[in-house]
Amino acid sequence: MKSLGKCLPTGLLAVLLLLIAVVPSQGRIISQPDTSQIVQDLFLLGFGEVTMHALHVSGNKDQFEASNPSLKVDYANNLRLSMFANGNIWRNFKVNGAAIFDSRIADEYYTVDPSEFRLKMSVESTEPLWDGWRFTGDGLYDPSRQWEFENLDKRLLTQPQEPSRFELLMRLESEDNGVIEAGSLRPSFKGSEFSLHQRSLFGMYADLHTEKVGVEAVGGKLEGKAFREGSVEGVRADGTSGPYDLTKSPITRGSEEVKVEIRDRYDETTVLETKTLIRDRDYTVDYLLGRVLLHLPVASESLTGAPQYIVITYDYLRDQDDDIMGARARVMPAEGAQVSGTYLHRNIDDGATGEGVEEPENLFGADASFKLDDHTTGYLEFAGTDNPNDDDSYSAVRFGAKTEVIENLTLDADFKRIDDQFRSFTNSDLDAHKNQQRLHLGGDYKLSERSSVSAKYANLRGLEANGDFNAYDGLRNENILSAGYKNDLSDVLGLGFRFERRTVKDRDDANHEDNSQNRAILDLGGKFEDVGPLGKLGYKANYELAMFRNELAIGDHDANTNQLAVSFTSQPSERTDIELTQRFRARRDKELDLYDSREDATFLTLRMRPDDILHTLATYEYRRYTAPGKRMKLWQDDPEKAAWAGTVALEYLPLELIKVIGKVGRQRSSDWSVDTSIVTTTDFVLGQITYFHSHHLSFNAESEFRRTTEDIIEPREDKSWDLGLKVNWNRDRLNELTAGVIRRMQVIDNDTAAIAEETKSTSYILLLSGSMSLSQNIFARGSIKSQLLNAESDPSVDPLDDQKTFTKLEVGYDSNSWFRVSLGYERIEGDSDTPDYDYTGQGAFVRFTGKM
Repeated sequence: MKSLGKCLPTGLLAVLLLLIAVVPSQGRIISQPDTSQIVQDLFLLGFGEVTMHALHVSGNKDQFEASNPSLKVDYANNLRLSMFANGNIWRNFKVNGAAIFDSRIADEYYTVDPSEFRLKMSVESTEPLWDGWRFTGDGLYDPSRQWEFENLDKRLLTQPQEPSRFELLMRLESEDNGVIEAGSLRPSFKGSEFSLHQRSLFGMYADLHTEKVGVEAVGGKLEGKAFREGSVEGVRADGTSGPYDLTKSPITRGSEEVKVEIRDRYDETTVLETKTLIRDRDYTVDYLLGRVLLHLPVASESLTGAPQYIVITYDYLRDQDDDIMGARARVMPAEGAQVSGTYLHRNIDDGATGEGVEEPENLFGADASFKLDDHTTGYLEFAGTDNPNDDDSYSAVRFGAKTEVIENLTLDADFKRIDDQFRSFTNSDLDAHKNQQRLHLGGDYKLSERSSVSAKYANLRGLEANGDFNAYDGLRNENILSAGYKNDLSDVLGLGFRFERRTVKDRDDANHEDNSQNRAILDLGGKFEDVGPLGKLGYKANYELAMFRNELAIGDHDANTNQLAVSFTSQPSERTDIELTQRFRARRDKELDLYDSREDATFLTLRMRPDDILHTLATYEYRRYTAPGKRMKLWQDDPEKAAWAGTVALEYLPLELIKVIGKVGRQRSSDWSVDTSIVTTTDFVLGQITYFHSHHLSFNAESEFRRTTEDIIEPREDKSWDLGLKVNWNRDRLNELTAGVIRRMQVIDNDTAAIAEETKSTSYILLLSGSMSLSQNIFARGSIKSQLLNAESDPSVDPLDDQKTFTKLEVGYDSNSWFRVSLGYERIEGDSDTPDYDYTGQGAFVRFTGKM
């Protein structure tokens, strides 16, 4: 195994050495002598390594140490420990995973993301160790299977290296008394939304309880910072699969949460529906560059015209090095009831220069919940925070209840209020409901197995004008009252009807806004098992009449809007899926007595699998806005605004040892007006081909092209093109070769009557490394990795830090069983054309390795 870090706590090092020393091994499966015991044979690999460097540095010595944090002028040493284990160490005690401590991965002669080897270890005892306590395998929490070796990111595009870290996670659990976790964690206080939720830290979390009393405690070092792309709304989907560039990077591996949210088109702080995506199945993420690429495109709008957003929450690496500590105590005074109190404190690193939404210095919280019989439940939570450099305190509160009054009748209510400046150790900092007070009341009555009626009331109020979240120039007050009926008559036909009344006023200024809107909505849907050449056929139809009234003599006129949307899904065969949606929307101005706005939208998705070796996907969406005037035709001429997007993708396996992936996407929007026109086009092309010549030899090529053109007043074009090639040959442990090259080109082109400027940046990453056996135990290896950069005028275009070349040669003796010793020469050269990065460090190193 290969990996890295900086310093290992004595206790954790003792655990590692104990685990390694328990069973002597030579890297083979260990058989237990007593076959009557239910145990799993232990597979154990591990090594410890110390490298001592003697370096002479010329040029800018301070920059040399800053650019190479694991090395120092004159003398430096680096420690590496790695272990992989799976199986029983002794009866009833099993381990699984990897524990790693290292300082640099460059010593392994190939470019990979250092976090590739930040694995986790689970320790499990199949029987209680004492008094009901046992280790559980839940420590290896991996819902997306992202820690499995074959799913680890192996892209060649890695660029500047970062230190790795120790990621051991142990979980000690008792069914009667609770759980204790230690290591790399994302803990949450149970049932708490405002205090601690999924916050990344390296430390300890405990949840201990008896029958009536419980305590949760947390302490450790905060890792990264939770950050939600686009503060509130996320990134508006545009009909393509991205890529979506994040504001901050690098991203902490495995910390991201990607969702698709459907929001109310009349109030985008109201989330109607949420779908959480799974890494590797639904998207891929480049942790170093900070971007997400979806596997399938997401349409910009739903069937009914509600906007869709890609919402990404993640931790990014930062300079701050803060500590957190706190606890939550709870008591259960009666059966089904619980009362809790919370306190959290952050020790602030005053010398750091962190970015992002600041977390509080102190947080106080209280919460309660109850359950009466099996029919009624309720909750209450309050939290207040003290923010750094702020004398004021800010709060958040929520409460709610749900009850089944009589058979088939359910009532529910909830209330939430979050101050604009409220901060916490959770993503409620980034809640779309911040700077708002929201009340919801609802009821559902089940008429029969297939039919029901419902009624709902909601009140949404703004708390602060022009706040950081949900900015509104005033104090918004919105009331929503709705009633509906739903009946699934059969599989072929189901229907629903809903009426909604919405009023919006400004409490701060009655002359600013006073609107009302009545909506009548009809839904139809069903499916047919066999409709001739269409095969399985499903359909949905939605009609909406929205009657908008403005009580003021300013702003929008009174208007009625008719919207009709029809969607069909067809499966002509097991290998073909088709989905087509067509929507028409027309707005009639009551005051002017004409149709002043019209939107036509088409959405199409086609999936075809002609055979087992070819999968294809094509999506298309087109939206066009027109002003039809007094007469309205089916398709209007002379659009005022248009937007379209399309994606074509394929996966092809022409031969058993070749795999090809291709994707092309384009998104284009045009807005024409009397004064000026705005046309924006974004193109994305991705191509990958992998050839496995044999078990020992493989070839990989990957190309990516991105281009954005804007034609407003000053035309502008941004282009970037990456091309990567890599060859891997590995015959045995001492005979291997890796060669790769990446070329990245970026161009910014401004072409106007006054300015004609083109900025170019071309970067290369070159890699060549290999090793060979000179005899049975004598080996030699070497590597050269070079970053060759060139920016003609604008250095901000360049994505890399500086020009740098690593050269290393090594000769050593490798025993078959227990150790390896080697002597080598290394040279690191900075950019001689840049004074700050003009340095050369060279010298000898000695490496001692113990292995098993």
